[in-house]
Amino acid sequence: MNPPKLLLVEDAPEIRLLVGRGLMQAGYQVIEACNGLEALKLWPIHRPDLVLMDVCMPEMDGFTASARLRELDPEGDCPIMMLTGSDDLASIERAFELGATDFITKPINLCLLKQRVRYALRGAERERELRHARSLQESARQLAGLCYWEYDPYAQQVNWLNAPTFLEAYIAKPPVHLAGVIEWVVPEERARFEAIIVDSLKTGQAFDLEVRCESQGRPCVLKMMGQKHKLTRRLIGAIQDLTPLRSLESQADYLSHHDVLTGLPNRKLFLVGLEASLEQRAAQQQLWVLVIQIQRLHQISDVLGVAATDQLLMLFAQQLQKCAGPFGQVARLEGSSFALCCTTAHLSEEAAKQQLKEQLKPLLRQWSLAEQDLILSLKVGASCAPDQGSQAYDLLRFAQRALRAQEASSQMTLAIYQPGEIDQLAQRLSLESELRRAVEQEAFTLAYQPQLNLEQGRVVGVESLLRWQHPEKGWISPTVFIPLLEELGLIHHLGEWVMQHACWQLSQWQQQGVCSADQPLRMGINLSPMQFAQPDLAEQLVRAVSQHQIQPRQIKLEITESVAMQDPQASIALLHQLRELGFQIAIDDFGIGFSSLEYLLRFPLDSLKIDRAFVKDITRGRRDRAIIKSLTSLCQGLNIATIAEGVENQRQRDYVDALGVTEIQGYLLSQPLSADDFVAWWSAFQA
Repeated sequence: MNPPKLLLVEDAPEIRLLVGRGLMQAGYQVIEACNGLEALKLWPIHRPDLVLMDVCMPEMDGFTASARLRELDPEGDCPIMMLTGSDDLASIERAFELGATDFITKPINLCLLKQRVRYALRGAERERELRHARSLQESARQLAGLCYWEYDPYAQQVNWLNAPTFLEAYIAKPPVHLAGVIEWVVPEERARFEAIIVDSLKTGQAFDLEVRCESQGRPCVLKMMGQKHKLTRRLIGAIQDLTPLRSLESQADYLSHHDVLTGLPNRKLFLVGLEASLEQRAAQQQLWVLVIQIQRLHQISDVLGVAATDQLLMLFAQQLQKCAGPFGQVARLEGSSFALCCTTAHLSEEAAKQQLKEQLKPLLRQWSLAEQDLILSLKVGASCAPDQGSQAYDLLRFAQRALRAQEASSQMTLAIYQPGEIDQLAQRLSLESELRRAVEQEAFTLAYQPQLNLEQGRVVGVESLLRWQHPEKGWISPTVFIPLLEELGLIHHLGEWVMQHACWQLSQWQQQGVCSADQPLRMGINLSPMQFAQPDLAEQLVRAVSQHQIQPRQIKLEITESVAMQDPQASIALLHQLRELGFQIAIDDFGIGFSSLEYLLRFPLDSLKIDRAFVKDITRGRRDRAIIKSLTSLCQGLNIATIAEGVENQRQRDYVDALGVTEIQGYLLSQPLSADDFVAWWSAFQA
């Protein structure tokens, strides 16, 4: 912290030298001036914390200089201490009138001067803090729409303790008598108001009530709060303007028809407005309903945070309203989805698409949030009246179907609903129903993909992968049905089935001689985000290995980087618990998330799986090789094995081997195999 700066204004060099050195020894920074004129030049440059001002000086005396300094410092933040040989009362009074804070007579006692300076600086600091606190209180009062009052029952007068500026909108002059206040209240509430005031004066009870007031046709709603002061026996209290809050027809009604964040109409109100627009549509016009969805909004939220995402949605809503124009209607449907209703002349489908895209083009601008610039990607579904329907609900539903049926292929993709197109929503609902039946019937299988230790040259483990063969549609991709299982809350039951079945299969292989104590085989089990959050996960795993008589160290639990980082502290605690029980831990798909490498490696890990995205171009991309080399070097130092996923050819194997990877997994070894096929493959591999 910098020492306080003192401006010493003294024409006598010997006094300047004596006083300046003494104050510098006391720890102050001293700036010297030989007269008042020089002091005025130095003051704005150095902004001293205190001024020591001699009275009698050439060119400009101390009295004149003090008055000029106070013009430069109207708040009086800087104390001025007068140094004078005069001890007459007139000189002292004049010094204080011109803005001096204190004075000390000559000859100067340095010890006394240091103490007076210290106290003056302390007093100035207290004054600044008090003024700041008062400023904050006044700002808070104005923001809250408050003013304070006091009622003297003996004089029957109301005193307003600060200017009630907000009341000027409702009454020319605030009443100064209780009778005037009562007359200001609307007639039907006067008796209640007067009874409460009288009761508070008698009993001392505090009161808090809302009253409606009116003066010259200007109504308002005020909140009156007060209580009797025990010593003065006066009522003291506050009054707050609630008129803006009560001006809405009903807060509940407003919230039920509007989005809280953006203030836009919600789906319910949009449909009401859309019905009205359909009735008013001119015969030569087409009425369009657009559903606009911001892509990857959840990823933006993960990176920038909820507050920045909310700000983006508010800015997007404002821009969309501008795109709609004065006659369009805009709504926020849910999350990242918005709706727009507008009209055009009769156009061909292609011409309509171009015109609608042009209308929405301002939404593709650059958005600056949290010191980052974003360009959004949008999907738009559209439907048209009268060509595709004449009911508001149907048009909105058709636009949503058009949105869901398309794949994003550019910064903004727009699709118009086609009545004969495949309804993907109906397909999804059908798939959900079939998936529920499959879970009930346990109509799933596990496939096993081998993992090879490069140094030992032998298969040391397999990763178990969930598979579902639909009776009519064939094999369904896990990327399709696993997210559905999580959404439907079915992953818990199926996850426990996977644990049990994987442990059972490992025990079967042990009996068949595929693995033994000399050549153990490790079973990898993937844990979904919802499984990882289950409080009884450890109990399920212990139950599975005990039931099938295998050792916990033969099970490697694989979680993705994003799952581990959802709640890092809780993840660390759970992983330590599982590790202490004997289970091995692996982080899957490493390197494609947003987490900190340093933080992630605080997890108790046995293996780190390098995502196939880094292996795919390892033979061509120096960047990918550098990343893998860094990871393997770090893991070797931490005694963590590395597993490269997606190794498909010999050159990729050679590269990852040279870079220090411990194990590989991929189509170079084998695709995922059924249990019987794995035994056959293993036998051939051993031979």
